[in-house]
Amino acid sequence: MAGFKDNTGRRKTPSRAAFLMTTTCAAALCLPGAALAQNAPSAPRQIETITVTAQKREESLQDVALSVQVLDNTFLDQQQVTDFEEYAQLLPSVSFNSVGPGSAQIYIRGISDGGDGNASGSQPSVGLYLDDQPVTAIGRNLDVHIYDVSRIEVLGGPQGTLYGANSQAGTLRIITNAPDASGFEAGYDLTTETVNEGGVGYTAEGFVNLPLGDRAALRLVGWHDQSAGYIDNVAATKTFSRSGITVDNAPYVEEDFNEETTSGARAALQIDLDDNWTLTARALHQTQETEGVWDHDPEDVGDLEVERFFNDRSEDTFTQLGATVEGRIAGMDVTYSGSFLDREVEYDNDYSEYAEYSSYIDYYTCYYAYDSAAGAYDFYACEDPRIQYQDRSQYTRDSHEFRLATPQENRLRLIAGVFYQRAEHDFDFDWNIPTIKPGMAVDGEQAYFTTNQVREDTEAALFGELSYDLTDTLTATVGARVFDTDSSIEGFVGTVFSGSPDVDVEQSESGSLYKVNLTWQPSSDRLFYATVSEGFRPGGVNRASTSNIPGTYDSDLITNYEFGWKTTLADGVLRFNGAAFLMEWEDVQFTRFDPSESPLGLTQNAGAAQVLGLEADISWLATDNLTLTGAMTVLQAELSEDFSQNINATTPDAPDGTELPYIPSVKGYLNARYEFAWRDFDAFWNVRGSYVGKSYNDLFIANRSEQEAYALLGASAGLGRDNWTVTAYVRNLTDERAELYRNATDFDSRITTNQPRTFGVSLSQRF
Repeated sequence: MAGFKDNTGRRKTPSRAAFLMTTTCAAALCLPGAALAQNAPSAPRQIETITVTAQKREESLQDVALSVQVLDNTFLDQQQVTDFEEYAQLLPSVSFNSVGPGSAQIYIRGISDGGDGNASGSQPSVGLYLDDQPVTAIGRNLDVHIYDVSRIEVLGGPQGTLYGANSQAGTLRIITNAPDASGFEAGYDLTTETVNEGGVGYTAEGFVNLPLGDRAALRLVGWHDQSAGYIDNVAATKTFSRSGITVDNAPYVEEDFNEETTSGARAALQIDLDDNWTLTARALHQTQETEGVWDHDPEDVGDLEVERFFNDRSEDTFTQLGATVEGRIAGMDVTYSGSFLDREVEYDNDYSEYAEYSSYIDYYTCYYAYDSAAGAYDFYACEDPRIQYQDRSQYTRDSHEFRLATPQENRLRLIAGVFYQRAEHDFDFDWNIPTIKPGMAVDGEQAYFTTNQVREDTEAALFGELSYDLTDTLTATVGARVFDTDSSIEGFVGTVFSGSPDVDVEQSESGSLYKVNLTWQPSSDRLFYATVSEGFRPGGVNRASTSNIPGTYDSDLITNYEFGWKTTLADGVLRFNGAAFLMEWEDVQFTRFDPSESPLGLTQNAGAAQVLGLEADISWLATDNLTLTGAMTVLQAELSEDFSQNINATTPDAPDGTELPYIPSVKGYLNARYEFAWRDFDAFWNVRGSYVGKSYNDLFIANRSEQEAYALLGASAGLGRDNWTVTAYVRNLTDERAELYRNATDFDSRITTNQPRTFGVSLSQRF
């Protein structure tokens, strides 16, 4: 085994007896590592108590009147989870679209209009946190390597009162392991895998926890992950229909060319300043480099094949620094958390297909003469019109939060605080044609179109939640957040023919949100709650305006009505949690590029939508050796009003009842793990199946295509003794080609797909 955590949160290596008693309470709402009581061999089997911080204080998961999905350290290790796509499969309320590593757009509980992803458009509806810092980014959420992570928490539904802007549909939190002064521990994991008809990959990871006396500890973590490629860039020629130019891609032909390399390190220092105050400082650095693309063209080229005529590559580097101070004043818990994030992205993408669809490109690559017979100008000579898109982005973000919390045992409990964050995105996007005609380049070199701008978003807020125990079993909670937001864009966008060199626009908003909750806990193993809560995305500014779309747009709001339950049954061996909800989405921010409207992607408030959903999980310690776990989300996510981008349209682009894009109506998984003794070894086998229902890749009826449903199957088995474990595994056993994202924006039919059947083996050792 990879190890389990005791009740202090430290990862431990189990003895043989402990190994046999360790199971996993899995699934969307609870995935503990050690499921059985360890105090005596005769102790009854029980699902472990999981501690979460979803409400910004430590609580048992089963006492939190909130839908919280948890993937803990042990379960992440057991399932060989290392990146976003892998853990998203284990979170039924989470869906996404992506064109490759580091480019995911995340949705929770069906809240998606399909138009986000534009750097100057609406912000995401999901708040992504790395430890205490929000690191949300439009179209480029951080793909943090998952290793030595305490847990991943997903908070379903609006979290506006405690988490503010962007936590409109929910919040996803990655929480790393903290240093521990109680003892030394260390470990490493070595993995190699081979992809069917693809390449070979490997991963090396390690950590060490060093006590520095009785009051301090240092934790160091490092990783290097080289993924295997499986998509071929095949030899091809292309003749552009308007110019007649024929090109080939010989310099770029390569097998298994979609490779990813992720390297990073993390350090955390924790010092108990005295009996009441603790300081924790963290630093994390990661570089993610890719070559190639993660979408293939099975309909026009072949399975796991594409035809690319320029280099596709990216480099995404970020550094996060943070500090947390925790203590007590006048009987209250006091916490300050501050973080700084610096991130640089370089991204190059073959954009040549656009030259086939856009007549504008002819102006930059062809020379014209007057044809008297035709009575019009026609071009007589053209250059190679291939295009390469380049993204050069610099992200910075600093956030600060100070909060107070009264003791949890009080009948009247309060958590309140102040929050401030500032995020800046300095971006230079160029659409380059190397053979552009002299004098046509907007930047004096190769770009025919450029966006060179700075976007800044700030939020300042006061927040709080007050809970009162009406009786021994009934608790009422009210929460509120008062906020000010500001969004601005300045810089240049356009061509040599038309541009906006004086773009400098700003919008500010003020508002408030609320939450009301009533919780009934008739016994220690049963809890029921009803909640009404709100979440929002800040408004913003457009780089231009038209007769249909104004220069600014307002915040949009979700109101959530939810009933949930947390139950532990059958003397602690069965856990069944869930929630039913209705979310109403008003003044939806919709960002879309429509060349008939504007050469820029613009955002407007238009229409409304609603989501009716049910999410549930079950965890069952079926025998002393076998644990069965499963989770599922069922959604009906659709427009509740007609939507038309053009205010004068007689037929809506998407009528009332249209399903929201990228949202499967059903998503779930089932996992079985069996642990046993074999000769002198501790052994296990694990089987997991997951299912994602069909969805659509666009909101507009005329443009969208269906993304097919898919099912994935994986298995693993292993042997261990003392402090080491060897695991063999297979992912995607049936070699399924999942349609993760059918590209609707790059003018062809490429489909982002999953990794083909993969066999791997890993060695883990703990000290």
